[in-house]
Amino acid sequence: MEIAFSDINWIAIVVAVVAGQVLLTLWFTLLFGEPWAKAYGAEDRAAHTKAVPGSVYGVGLACMVLLVIGTELLHQAAGITNLGGGLIFGLIAALAYGIATVLPGYCFLLKADAGRLAAGSQATAILVVSVILSAFG
Repeated sequence: MEIAFSDINWIAIVVAVVAGQVLLTLWFTLLFGEPWAKAYGAEDRAAHTKAVPGSVYGVGLACMVLLVIGTELLHQAAGITNLGGGLIFGLIAALAYGIATVLPGYCFLLKADAGRLAAGSQATAILVVSVILSAFG
């Protein structure tokens, strides 16, 4: 297994981080904003957005950076250099890490509806990030 921080394509990292953030923003606003807010007991999306502290967005960005860099390093270790490999890796990682680690926590919090939306967003983000990084070879 070979991992080299010097081999990281930082342009690919930035593109994947931006794409991941855009995807999650669209997911939790346009696509599923209302169901997400209601799953948390808010009256509507605007009320939920107003209740979320600004620091949460910084945490989300930091986590996206970690996700993207971690995925890049796993791509290196697995020798993924093409879109097919990135797609397969992304599907496996989305199921094994995205859904399997997000959904149980929400279920224990008795917020299964929010958990399904969160797990779906994370799985989709992992898949998109993996495909984008593999596109840069």
